[in-house]
Amino acid sequence: MKKILLLISCCLFALTSCEIDNYEAPNASIHGSIIDGKTGELVGMDVQEGGELKVVELGFENPQDQSWRIMNTGEYRNDLVFAATYDIRMENNNCYAFVEKDVVVKKGDNTKDFKVTPYIRIKNPKIEKNGNQIVATFSLEGGKGDEKLASLQLFAFSDMWVGNSVKFRLSGGTDKVDFGIPVDIDSSQTYTLTIDIAANQSSFKYAGKNYYFRIGAKADIPNVGTIRYNYSPLVAIPF
Repeated sequence: MKKILLLISCCLFALTSCEIDNYEAPNASIHGSIIDGKTGELVGMDVQEGGELKVVELGFENPQDQSWRIMNTGEYRNDLVFAATYDIRMENNNCYAFVEKDVVVKKGDNTKDFKVTPYIRIKNPKIEKNGNQIVATFSLEGGKGDEKLASLQLFAFSDMWVGNSVKFRLSGGTDKVDFGIPVDIDSSQTYTLTIDIAANQSSFKYAGKNYYFRIGAKADIPNVGTIRYNYSPLVAIPF
């Protein structure tokens, strides 16, 4: 009798295991870009504590948020999704929040770009090594025109993930400006930020290596949630 019960238990376990294993695997992938709706340029972000799309798969009684991470270039890719219909939103970032409903993801690979309005555009950015300094010059433009400017910073690091969350701690130079009381954005003004290489030799210590730089500008806007830096395109400079 014990042998019979044991055999039945084993059969039930095997059937249950088969049921679990029969769940469908992800059958789709999706990729695309976060694009400035005015300029057509990619909207760069932070790779840590930064860019993500909040995604809800429709058709469930209590659907849960998923997160699709965005690279610091403003591009994203997820190779493990299900063919389904989704609501997709972005919030607490460096552009005005949006929600796009009923986005259909089909089996196989899908491309989906999102057009946004960044809080600040960094215009005509130029980052160069000039003697013993890194010099960045640029101008600014508000996304809608009524944003204020809270801070500026020239970020540096040893790889391409450079930004507010991944950066060298620098001294000397004028690599950062905190305005205290946010100021109006003057599109006619040219800003300059510098990094003193000699004062930060412990960070820039490898000859023949590329170091990576981005200009960041942080807006001040009421009632939009968490505000993160807007960035210029990445620049690699050989040392």
